[in-house]
Amino acid sequence: MVKPGYKTNLKRKRMVVGICLFLGLIGSMVFYLWIYNYTNTLYREIDQLRRKEALMVARNRALQIEIETLMRPDRIKTIAMNEIGMVFPNPETLAVIIEPQISNSR
Repeated sequence: MVKPGYKTNLKRKRMVVGICLFLGLIGSMVFYLWIYNYTNTLYREIDQLRRKEALMVARNRALQIEIETLMRPDRIKTIAMNEIGMVFPNPETLAVIIEPQISNSR
């Protein structure tokens, strides 16, 4: 014989289990969407940083070329002669002075 109220308890238990499963499913879906959104945000940020890195590498290359161009000896010589007015000394103007104390010690 079946106890009175047994069927209602069984229905109630099934309903609670169903509600728990439904809430678990909804929670899982919300968690999945949150993770999916978070990874998409990270991928966008990584892509942005890669583009920025490429621009910086290109800028760095351009600056290296500019440095090499500015450091050429013929360019420095031209600027020194034309803009600053520097000239190379004549070989006769070079004088070597030897101090007597140094020559005596040898």
